[in-house]
Amino acid sequence: MCTHDISMASVLLSEAERTFILHGVQDGLRTDGRTCEEYRIMELQCDVVSNTSGSARLKMSHTDILVGIKAEMGTPKPERPDEGYLEFFVDCSANADPEFEGRGGGILATEISNTIQRIFDSKDIVDLEKLCIMPKETCWVLYVDVVVLECGGNLFDATSVAVKAALHNAR
Repeated sequence: MCTHDISMASVLLSEAERTFILHGVQDGLRTDGRTCEEYRIMELQCDVVSNTSGSARLKMSHTDILVGIKAEMGTPKPERPDEGYLEFFVDCSANADPEFEGRGGGILATEISNTIQRIFDSKDIVDLEKLCIMPKETCWVLYVDVVVLECGGNLFDATSVAVKAALHNAR
């Protein structure tokens, strides 16, 4: 079961759950036995979708994310005439978690998409000027499609790692 709160409202915990979590933090342990600084073991595969410019699949515990990138020529945005850009689409599959059925998955998908867009819109992350072909006229637009196949942890972290791997794999 996915451990996120789609509506961003406060999460209700019993007093016993709250105490258990607080003691774990004080002892430097998570509920699965990892220390607070340890990451979950990741399985990362690149070039997994043949009809894309780049792709990656990330499995981490009970989280499974697939990313595909399509590169197309487009027109630079007026506010950034000497850069290309990335467009993100995230799909939280209803098969990944029952909470994703109906509007629940769409709300979370939009939130992840907007967050990832802000992260990868930084010149420190991706050199968007290298995507420019002719300033003000032509650039590369990278369409990044993310599918959450299974949800079992922090989707924002897992998605950012999978997107970074797919971008690294893109040609």
